[in-house]
Amino acid sequence: MRSSAAELVKTEQLIKLLENVKQDERPADAIVQQANIKFYQNQGATLDSRVNGLNQAAKLRTSVFHFDKSNPDNSELIGFIEYLRLNDKRVLNMLFYLAGIKSEQHHLGFDEFNKDEKQSIITAINQIKALAALLPKNIAMPI
Repeated sequence: MRSSAAELVKTEQLIKLLENVKQDERPADAIVQQANIKFYQNQGATLDSRVNGLNQAAKLRTSVFHFDKSNPDNSELIGFIEYLRLNDKRVLNMLFYLAGIKSEQHHLGFDEFNKDEKQSIITAINQIKALAALLPKNIAMPI
C-alpha cells in the first residue's frame, strides 16, 4: 500500500506540473494555415513566366506593328496614365512604385520618361495583369 500511496502522490505532482506547462499552439496553427493554402491552386504558369510572356508579346507587338521601334505609339497607355492621374492617384502611385519610378517623377507624362523607365512601367503593368489573372474568383465579402 505504501508504494501505491507514494505513486499516487508522484502522479498527482506530475499532473500538476503538466497543467502548468503551456501547450505549443504553433503546430495546430501551421496545420490550419496549410489547409487554407490548399484551397488555392495556380493551374497555369508561374507569375514570373506570365510576366515574361506578356513582356515578350509587347516587344513582338512593337517589332511588327510600329515603325519607330525605339518610341512606339503608346497613346492608349498615355491616356490610361492620365486617367489614373485624374481619378485614382493611389493606383497610379502604386504602379510607379512597382516600376521603381522615383516619387519626384510621378508628375511626369509617359512620354517624358526615358526608355528604361518606360520599359519598367510597362513591365509593372504586365505584373499587375499577370497577378489579376491569378486572383481568386469566388471571394465573399463579409457583411
